Amino acid sequence: MNKDLVVFTGALLVLMVIIGLVTLQFANPSFLMLILTTLAVATWLIYFFIQRTSREDFVKNYMLTIVLKLLGGGIFISVLLYIDKPGANANAVLFMTAYLLFTGLEVGFLFRRLG
Repeated sequence: MNKDLVVFTGALLVLMVIIGLVTLQFANPSFLMLILTTLAVATWLIYFFIQRTSREDFVKNYMLTIVLKLLGGGIFISVLLYIDKPGANANAVLFMTAYLLFTGLEVGFLFRRLG
């Protein structure tokens, strides 16, 4: 395993814990761990895949992963919102916040590597 992937994994885990702790201060989403774990794993897989692509295919592959993450995330959160209608607001806000923060972390690491 290369050094960038280890550092990214550590930063992702730290961000996941911080989001979880801050979220519990303001709301109590019923799917807190499921949402955070799913988004963190998806973000890690995307970073792992993109790290292995050549510079020539980077844009094409990154755009593909963005589309797949958006579609998969949309289906995922729709199912969770349908399952827990009373807690829909807290779950939706957590999902969007975590999605944006994890994506920002991923872009930051990729920009630093390719920059």
